[in-house]
Amino acid sequence: MFLPQSNRVMRRSLSLLLLCTLTFVTDAQEKNVPDEFQLYGKDTTIIIQCAGEEASENWKDQRFGMFIHWGPISQLGKQLSHSRNSPSHRPGGKPYKVAKIEPEVYDIQYKTFDPVNFDPDQLVKIAQKAGMSYLVITAKHHAGFSMFDSRVTDYDIMSAPYGKDILKELEQACRKNDFNFGFYYSPRDWHHPDCDSETNHERYIQFYKSQMEELLNNYGSIYEIWFDGLGPGDWGNTSAEVMTRIRTLHPDAMVNDRGGAGADFYTPEHTISHFNSKELWETCQTTTGQWGYNPDVGAKSLPQLMEILLYTWGADGNMLLNIGPRGDGSLNPVEVERLEQIAEWWSVHGEKSIRASRGGPYFPGPWGVSTRKNDKIYLHIFRWPSEGDLIFPKLNHRTIESARLLNGEKIEISQNAENFSFIVKDKYREEIVSTIELTINESAMDIEAVYAQTPLTNSANLTSSHMQEDLWKVNDHDASTTWHAALNKDELEIWIEASFDEAVTIGSVVTGRGDEWHPRHKPELQVPDGSGGWNTVYTWKPKWEPVKFLDHPVSTDKIRLKITGTDRYYLAEFELYAPF
Repeated sequence: MFLPQSNRVMRRSLSLLLLCTLTFVTDAQEKNVPDEFQLYGKDTTIIIQCAGEEASENWKDQRFGMFIHWGPISQLGKQLSHSRNSPSHRPGGKPYKVAKIEPEVYDIQYKTFDPVNFDPDQLVKIAQKAGMSYLVITAKHHAGFSMFDSRVTDYDIMSAPYGKDILKELEQACRKNDFNFGFYYSPRDWHHPDCDSETNHERYIQFYKSQMEELLNNYGSIYEIWFDGLGPGDWGNTSAEVMTRIRTLHPDAMVNDRGGAGADFYTPEHTISHFNSKELWETCQTTTGQWGYNPDVGAKSLPQLMEILLYTWGADGNMLLNIGPRGDGSLNPVEVERLEQIAEWWSVHGEKSIRASRGGPYFPGPWGVSTRKNDKIYLHIFRWPSEGDLIFPKLNHRTIESARLLNGEKIEISQNAENFSFIVKDKYREEIVSTIELTINESAMDIEAVYAQTPLTNSANLTSSHMQEDLWKVNDHDASTTWHAALNKDELEIWIEASFDEAVTIGSVVTGRGDEWHPRHKPELQVPDGSGGWNTVYTWKPKWEPVKFLDHPVSTDKIRLKITGTDRYYLAEFELYAPF
């Protein structure tokens, strides 16, 4: 049964949650594919109980988890749910998803799903070597198939030829290897005819609650629960009731913010939050570029993955990195290769500089990121100055007692009352990222974050197309404050203009997100064209790495961030940097 709310609660303000799922399609397909980023209400005025401080700090200490997107459609090498053409369950309703695979094909894949090569013990050990300490697997995605033994449906793993509870097998492997187990669950369901139906949606809610009871009672201690949106329909008080059951049965489970109400942490998807140590967050990223197995989508390069990982940790977030097993249960070789490469890096750097660390005390920048642990500061350097030393400002008058590269090589360092600098010879620099360990004379944990490289926007005069009175929020170095712009009728674009007293040279840009975000947009940088108009000098996709480097640095006393492709935009921080 579902119990009343607990007395220990947290209340937050009303906001909107933007749920996004990416799919990779051809140019010809893309013209016919509707926007997959769907806006759902997240009523955080609902009183909920959050995990305790000890559980939250433990979760932050772990830093690194594995996401697993897997299901019968993996046999065809297509994306979970979003490859299924899913009409509305309401007559004349907007389709949930327009795609090429019809339900008659997608929904029968379970009849041949027999992943005999699935080795949960091997999977957990690969994850551990890469530095991960928890995992989250898709128990049920939007298309409705349950990867666990469910008594309330026949559309589950027990009806497939495999006939064994995959979640239970994975949960037992986690217990055996002292690894934390969690699950993903999509409350919305494009397969179940009652979900969002005109007459039987309440019956679907009971189905949802019954499945949650199974997941909460049959798989031991749950470390993390990852919801993915209620979707359309009247859900009433469902979110609060489900959260009450979670807190009753698993008071220390960490729960994300996509269950219809606020919870423990927010979830950037294919993006990285700007530095935020005030709120808990966990980014979810793919190793390849698709949520699930697709033989036609290769893995991200190792340099790109390392930058995504470290910029997450340096911004004080957790990382949930996805893999997609194949239809026969074996792991995707390109994902295994990347995990093994990450494991090689972790074996030297990870336990020292990442596990149990926190982001800072320097804000991430074009040069790289920092992490800290007790009296140690770790500088993870991706880019070195073209000339001169790498200089950092002193921190609250702390003194550096020693400095070394974690790969064992020595460095030259000098310091004065204001800053310190060091030189690392080219032959000692690592190929992708070099990590320097600084030991200081006091704890580094209470130092307020500062910039190692000051953004040019700190000295700019900022104006905007909308909400000028709130524009200070994009330059306050605080990801918990967000500037919001919404187009009125007949308006076509959103912009922020930065003006300088004299020309500056710009080499990179950061459009930093916080909790609120609208991923479906097209950003570009523009400079005056000399005749009252604007020339675009740089465009980019607002995902993956947070620092975007211009193809060619531009010198100007006025530059504009222009946003199109959306009727609303959220921005926590706007930073421009000189070439590094």
